[in-house]
Amino acid sequence: MNNEDAFKKWLNKNNYNASTKSNYSIYLRKHIPDILKTNGESNQNFFKTNDIKVIKNTIYLFEENTNLSKYNIDKSRFPVSALKKYEEFLINTNIVKKKENNMIIKNIMLYGAPGVGKTHNYKKLISMIEEGKTEQDIFKSISDNKNVSNEYDEIFQNIKDDKRIELVTFHQSYSYEDFIEGFRPTENGNIELEDGIFKLICNRAKNQIKETSFHHISFDEAFDIFRTEYIENELEKIYSVSNIEILIHEVKEKTIKVQSSNAKDHQYVKKSDLETVVQGLLDNKVEKPRDIKNLDVKKDTISLSGLYYPIAKKIIKIIQETKNIVEDTEKNFYILIDEINRGNISKIFGELITLIEEDKRDTYEVTLPYSKEKFKIPSNLYIIATMNSTDKSIATIDIALRRRFTFLKMEPNLDLVENSDANKLMSVLNKYIEKTIGEDYKLGHSYFMKVQDNDDLEFVKEYKIKPLLEEYFYGDEKTPETIIENAFKEYKKQEKIIDSSTVTVEDNIS
Repeated sequence: MNNEDAFKKWLNKNNYNASTKSNYSIYLRKHIPDILKTNGESNQNFFKTNDIKVIKNTIYLFEENTNLSKYNIDKSRFPVSALKKYEEFLINTNIVKKKENNMIIKNIMLYGAPGVGKTHNYKKLISMIEEGKTEQDIFKSISDNKNVSNEYDEIFQNIKDDKRIELVTFHQSYSYEDFIEGFRPTENGNIELEDGIFKLICNRAKNQIKETSFHHISFDEAFDIFRTEYIENELEKIYSVSNIEILIHEVKEKTIKVQSSNAKDHQYVKKSDLETVVQGLLDNKVEKPRDIKNLDVKKDTISLSGLYYPIAKKIIKIIQETKNIVEDTEKNFYILIDEINRGNISKIFGELITLIEEDKRDTYEVTLPYSKEKFKIPSNLYIIATMNSTDKSIATIDIALRRRFTFLKMEPNLDLVENSDANKLMSVLNKYIEKTIGEDYKLGHSYFMKVQDNDDLEFVKEYKIKPLLEEYFYGDEKTPETIIENAFKEYKKQEKIIDSSTVTVEDNIS
């Protein structure tokens, strides 16, 4: 079976009528290649290609501000509609391998020092996945770490309301029985097998009910189908009231040449007014031909209401015949693991550590040791983890986990600190910290972002920065005040800056 026949069969399976099948086919086989050739573009019979890039590039040509875009508009955007439907066919029938809007990478680790925005960015990350952004766009946006707005809060909240996300924090006592499944005591003293949080969300992702979207074609698409039916001699006779026959002589892009069987001369039905009549019928404003006079149409249209009415009914029938087109959409689910490096990975994941790999999803299965159930991890589950790079337990992170996650490092961003003194303190301390104990210990911007004046800065320095410095330089005889002083001395030495403004800043924050 060639692609054109398979395409028509697919359309039929999805409840498209004969007119739509014919219309899409003639555009893909003839009309689109002809107009491409006329405009100096490479033309081909699209039924002879399975290359999605070719289809996408052609869609792009018709959507750009060119002669092709004008042609697309003049043809009621039917060329692009046909191309997109053929692309959908190629993907859904596995003629080509589909690259989903959903990311291929399913396991992502956000790591960095305290205060670099890991919590903010996991919300942003999940929301961007939900919006169907590409991996490149998502990873670049997260790595840049520039946006601190709350624009993603609503999307994230909607995911939570749908119960498509679970949050868990790993710690040293966290176990396989907590995460996957295990026997636990009940209130009545019995021991029962209970599912852990990971198994629960996996099952929820596997057992989801797919959303069904209903799509009605537009008037322009229905009119084009009507026109194609006439061109290919498939148009049935149209009857008006009292079985008066309406004969179609010609269908152009903006007019229909018609004649009533009880009239000597032909008349013209205008597409623009026909659309108004169709909308009037759909809105229940028109129940019979004479009701057309109540619509915003020209006088000659009112006088030809006996012609407009039956043709409008035919257009509506075409629209209704395609109303059952459906698309099934699969929702994503997310489990967020905070402080993942604090847990014993082998103990928590057990045999499922292999199954979380992207290429093992939906395919490989294991038998769970307690329930003896066959278990798979679904591909629509994303595992998002966060890790504090200053935590001493990072050294013990499982190698298997490193191999199975894509790591995104969160860096401190000075541009997000508006107060000049706070910005200076953060910059100077981070240069000193990076030189003395390593870049993984640099201070995050979130400590300083809310500083508005010297009082705020003094509070942050006393109750947030100094305790952190004491921890970082534990065992060192230097006090936090001495460390800050040394940091500024080092800064002056490196930058060779000794002026009053620097001294003022130092005086304010030392």
